Amino acid sequence: MNKNEYIKMLAQKFEKYFDIEFDKNILNLKLDLFAKHYSLNGRTFLTKKDVIDEFENYEYVFLKHYNYIDVHAINEFIDFLKKVSEEVVNPTKNHMSTYINGVVLFDSIDEGVKDVIKRFKNSKTFLFGLRGWFDTRLLAVDLNGQDIICNREGKRVKKVYQITP
Repeated sequence: MNKNEYIKMLAQKFEKYFDIEFDKNILNLKLDLFAKHYSLNGRTFLTKKDVIDEFENYEYVFLKHYNYIDVHAINEFIDFLKKVSEEVVNPTKNHMSTYINGVVLFDSIDEGVKDVIKRFKNSKTFLFGLRGWFDTRLLAVDLNGQDIICNREGKRVKKVYQITP
């Protein structure tokens, strides 16, 4: 499968739930796909104006294609994910969770990269969890062999990014 077919397939999966942009430049990195999801949930008492509590959930997808990915390239992408998490996560009183999904598509990979991806962790809680948390998921999708390498948090969404016919 080539990158355009994969991106089209992923966009079809996400179009109901995410705002999708193609070829977006964020923090001087040109992404092939950027997707953003926002939901606001709340409980009310008797009327809609009697709000007991509200909470916000966010999810972002940053997808970039590399022909060949080595340790230097994956470290650049990891640095990008760390910087972008500082920009997009806003722990207000209604914030519950933010998930940042960094997806790397590749045609070939250096063996040392797999360990870097599996060991990557970037998460934080705010005000002992009262203002929510964020987690970063890192996934590397092999366009040739249907193999997905991911960190611990990425295992939760691995099925979403699998190449399906």
